[in-house]
Parts: sequence; C-alpha cells; structure tokens
Amino acid sequence: MRTPLVTALVMMVVFDALAWAFGVLPALKYALTHRTLPTVAGIRLLSGPLEALGIEAVITAGLVFVVVSGLKLMAAYWLWHGQMDGAILLIILLCLSAIFWYAFALPFGPLAGIIEVILLALVWQNLS
Repeated sequence: MRTPLVTALVMMVVFDALAWAFGVLPALKYALTHRTLPTVAGIRLLSGPLEALGIEAVITAGLVFVVVSGLKLMAAYWLWHGQMDGAILLIILLCLSAIFWYAFALPFGPLAGIIEVILLALVWQNLS
C-alpha cells in the first residue's frame, strides 16, 4: 500500500531529477558552443570551484551530473513500487549529487537533498 509520504518522496525525487537534468543541459550546450559559462541576470551559471579546472572539466562533470540526476528517475520508480532498492539507490545518488552541488556552487541542491532525506527516513519502514 502506497502512503502519502511515499508519494511525496517520489514526486520530490522526480522533480529534483528533472529540474537538475533539464536545468543543466542548456547551460552545458551554451558552454560547449561558446567555450564559456553563460550568465543570466548577472549570475554565472555552473560556476564554482570546478571552474578552475577549465571549461572541458565543467562540461564533462556537468554531463556526469545529468546522468546522476537521470538515475534518480530509476530510484523514484523503485520507490513508487515500494522497493528498498530505490531507497538505497537514492542514498547513493544523493551522495554523488552533493559533490556536484559543491563543484557547481548550486545553492538549492542541499535544500532538496535534505527534504528528500527527511522524507526517505519517514517512509523507510514502509519499503520492502
């Protein structure tokens, strides 16, 4: 039986995955085309400590981040079906995502991660 908290967790994970994947891709396309990071409203996108390694490193890491975000959809699918595998995969992907949140200086990443961890803790007993 799917509880409302499981539904909330799955919706949060899907939103997180799609927001990062589709939010990062246009910035990566711009960086690949123009060999510099885009600036929107005075904010340089994807700029963080990783930028010191060069634009190629930013693009490569950005693509890996998109893959990690995409894998969260698999975790959401398994969570939707009440499988513990989804919870384990989500924990692994959140740990990997934290590296990218720091590397790209993404301010909303930790907030979403904390919400997902809290929801995951609340639904842990309902998973099989």
